[in-house]
Amino acid sequence: MVAKNGTTEVIELTPRGRGALAVVLVAGPEAVGAVDACFHAACGRALAQEPINRIVLGRWGGPNGEELIVCRRAADRVEVHCHGGVAAVGAVVEQLAERGCQRTTWQDWELRTDAVPLRAAARVALAAAPTQRTAAILLDQYQGALAAAVRTVLDAALADKWQEAASVLDELLRYRELGRHLTEPWRVVLAGRPNVGKSSLINALAGHTRAIVCDQPGTTRDVVTTTTAIDGWPIQLSDTAGLRDARDELEAAGVARAGAALGEADLVILIFDATEADDVAAPRYVFEARLPATARVLRVLNKVDLLSMQPTAAGHDVLTSAVTGRGIDALVSAIGRTLVPEAPAAGAAVPSTADQVAALEAARDAVARRDAAACATLESLLRTD
Repeated sequence: MVAKNGTTEVIELTPRGRGALAVVLVAGPEAVGAVDACFHAACGRALAQEPINRIVLGRWGGPNGEELIVCRRAADRVEVHCHGGVAAVGAVVEQLAERGCQRTTWQDWELRTDAVPLRAAARVALAAAPTQRTAAILLDQYQGALAAAVRTVLDAALADKWQEAASVLDELLRYRELGRHLTEPWRVVLAGRPNVGKSSLINALAGHTRAIVCDQPGTTRDVVTTTTAIDGWPIQLSDTAGLRDARDELEAAGVARAGAALGEADLVILIFDATEADDVAAPRYVFEARLPATARVLRVLNKVDLLSMQPTAAGHDVLTSAVTGRGIDALVSAIGRTLVPEAPAAGAAVPSTADQVAALEAARDAVARRDAAACATLESLLRTD
């Protein structure tokens, strides 16, 4: 591992928060000297005199400082193992910074120093994976699934097997949107006229009370969000203000925010009231014309428990009752299928960053032109210079 621009860096390798232990890495030409200036070994010897990988007990900041251990991992790398509390780690990092060490996040350190960029990116993403399912996909990438696919493309291009290269790239790029949502949730927005049951539905989907429910139209004024998982995919549910001509300035602001949320949504769930004849007969809203042409939309007829007769779907995708729970499982399944129609198989290659997708798209263009030299730029994903 090489320090940036010859500087000595200090990196917190363990997550922030209370814990039994934390590890701080000091890397660079002045690593041993910087640690020696703060650390007082119980044996009395300077750290430079200790063998590589020897664990040394001592105190930090003086003879009466916190007791901890350090270990010289290489001529230019030292690990400091201290108490896991925020204050204890902060004191170690602060004193090293005062001695000229540059603070660096562990993510930047991994991305810059790992010899295999794809492996480093997967390791960083794994730490942010919100569900077991997305972590499993990212673990496949860490273990080399995406790197193997990229090598296949490069080998095929070198051998003038352009159809094979194109097929592999097309398979990778079909998961470009899914890859982005391995670490960030899909945005699912519930919308509709006031009092159609949006808040009740978001509570039913989340499994707990997140939004205030009231029979007074226009209660929801802001965009209320909650994060959950559906079929193993991370989902951010957003409850929005009822869409109508606002009666006051506050409600108008809520309606405007609802409109903005709709424009940014990965999926819009339009809620209709089963007790309103117009909603049952014509499941469309005027504001739908403002949705992007590519918007995914599910139409839900809610409050079916209030009907004396069994309703028909008639243009609605799901019939629900947020009060009784009817149709909630069907709605959950519909959300999962709409967002991820086909999940990757175990061990499949999936790009997970914007940079990876951009490189694969550029390579696909190069393959279409049968430009082997341009396609070779994929090498940057496999190794650092």
